[in-house]
Amino acid sequence: MPDASAPPLWAAPALLAAVLAALGFVGKTITDLVLRLREDARVRRSRLTELYALLRAGDAAFAVQRELRVRLADQLRHRLPKTAELPPGFDRLFAATFADMTADERQLHALIRTMTVHTFRPLNQSLLEWLRADRYFRAISPAHRRLGSLALFLAQLEAHLVLWVAKYEAWIPEHPEHALVFLADEERHGVGFPMGGTTALAGLLGHPTRPAG
Repeated sequence: MPDASAPPLWAAPALLAAVLAALGFVGKTITDLVLRLREDARVRRSRLTELYALLRAGDAAFAVQRELRVRLADQLRHRLPKTAELPPGFDRLFAATFADMTADERQLHALIRTMTVHTFRPLNQSLLEWLRADRYFRAISPAHRRLGSLALFLAQLEAHLVLWVAKYEAWIPEHPEHALVFLADEERHGVGFPMGGTTALAGLLGHPTRPAG
């Protein structure tokens, strides 16, 4: 005696088609999800690569400016006895001796100042734009095993950049004697640039960690 609960034979192909359609829909949904996750990962890696490039450029520029400021400071201290009475600090030294600089010293000072204006200012503005566009990495908990140190670095970086821009506007445009914008120096005008970000990003991106410049 046939089972009354079984579907009629004519319904079997339709049922099979429905099952196959459902499986196809699920498969497409999973495929779309995998592709979207891969694209999200690609975009995030691209964003980290952009940040890494900005930080590397800043590291290289800082190394060059550091060498120039030491060279100028050594020349001024060697030539001008009054510099022995000045408190420590590069920008303080440069501002106090600006009127007494020789042509060569003034040229060095101009180069150091130009790097502040035309290298560090646009770099820092680009870093701020990167941070303000980020909706992923800054939201990660500092306790996250892999990305926590990056999230902490980004929070510290934003604090530094906001204060740097504020000091730049007060310190540089109307004051040609100033050449440097420091926050964690002898003036203690703010928080310094956080350390370790370039190395952390190099690790995340699989790049070799070596000093810039």
